[in-house]
Amino acid sequence: MNNLLRYSALVLFILSLTACSNEDNDDNTVVNPPANYYPLAIDNYWNYDVTNRNLDLNETQNSRDSLYVSSANGNSFGLAVNGIATGTMNTILTQMSLMPSDNRLSGTGSVTFPFEGLEDFQIGVNNVVFYDTNTAVNATLSAVEGVLEQMVEGLPIIANYTLRTVQGLISESMFLNNENYTNIIESRIIIELTITTNIEVIPGSLIEVLILDTQDVLDITNYYAEDIGLVRSEADISYVLEDFSQIGITLPIAGSLNASSVQILSTYSVEE
Repeated sequence: MNNLLRYSALVLFILSLTACSNEDNDDNTVVNPPANYYPLAIDNYWNYDVTNRNLDLNETQNSRDSLYVSSANGNSFGLAVNGIATGTMNTILTQMSLMPSDNRLSGTGSVTFPFEGLEDFQIGVNNVVFYDTNTAVNATLSAVEGVLEQMVEGLPIIANYTLRTVQGLISESMFLNNENYTNIIESRIIIELTITTNIEVIPGSLIEVLILDTQDVLDITNYYAEDIGLVRSEADISYVLEDFSQIGITLPIAGSLNASSVQILSTYSVEE
């Protein structure tokens, strides 16, 4: 009986130590603040070396974008460039009102897709998510669907689009322009298009004709570094229209495009 009492007392003593230990840990827990992958404050700036290539024409253009935070309204920020943005992602960012939070960056505005022979497609977005560090790799962050219509030389051009943003990988580092950036997150922006028109084959009778079969016409991969922002962006722009030449129809739109736009961070100045 004495042994049983001693054993019970020992168990109670151990349990009391464990409880005290847990209480101490709770009182002294240190929570690391969430990482900031796009520090936005007035006058923060990022300079990019931009290379645009038209692979069909074997043409290359090199330029430089100076992107900076131009406005702030509460938790909403606007970006601008000196002159005209030449990088595809810089063009998108300057058309956005950006809203950072603890784990993500979202934006409201428009995404422009240049289509030779047509007015630029302007896709309106509301709170589209550019990245979210709490989301699994390859998960869809945002999806926007809609229809755009234009009249071109008497032809109605109907474009059905889907814009998606997708969370990518996390990498330890990336070496660019002689600087090693650490803690890199990756994400993508993808635009899928299907384009049709209506042709009058006989008076009063229209048929729908497929001009562009469903294709990813824009695919951008972005890389963001902790406490710095966007350090690299790679955009692929491509499409191939249906060929109607054998039946004597010439579309008032460029038949294909194969191009790329790469922007790489060169210098920057950021404050939290």
